[in-house]
Amino acid sequence: MTRLSWLCRLILVITVSSAATCASAFADPIAVVVPKQSDINALSRKQVIDIFMGRFDFLENGQKIKPVDYDNGYPFREQFYRSLVNKSERQIAAYWSRLLFSGRAKPPTQVASVEVSIDELSNDTSMITYVPVNLVSEEMKIVLVLE
Repeated sequence: MTRLSWLCRLILVITVSSAATCASAFADPIAVVVPKQSDINALSRKQVIDIFMGRFDFLENGQKIKPVDYDNGYPFREQFYRSLVNKSERQIAAYWSRLLFSGRAKPPTQVASVEVSIDELSNDTSMITYVPVNLVSEEMKIVLVLE
């Protein structure tokens, strides 16, 4: 085995190992949350799909709802969409590209991290986001849990 071949294999092993570690860091259940002050107490899976896939901006009761999502490439985002609609991040990006091109919907606001998402949530009672269950705080209300 040549030195270059050995080095390439080592880099491949490290890359795969790092990706697996990063993905497993967010392997906890996902809590879809709203601010504690929100009138929303529970949502069905279908309602959460409709909200995060841009199908509506208002709930059946007329309440405005603003989803907060994560930037493309954020590992927890991939887990959320796999759990919610069984689609990869690439498939979600293609979905939004089609909707944006047709002008039919606006994607959720994107933030860089869970911390920023939690901060956004505390500023507006119409916001909805998702976080690992172990990061849910007293200022949040869980409306759906995804395994």
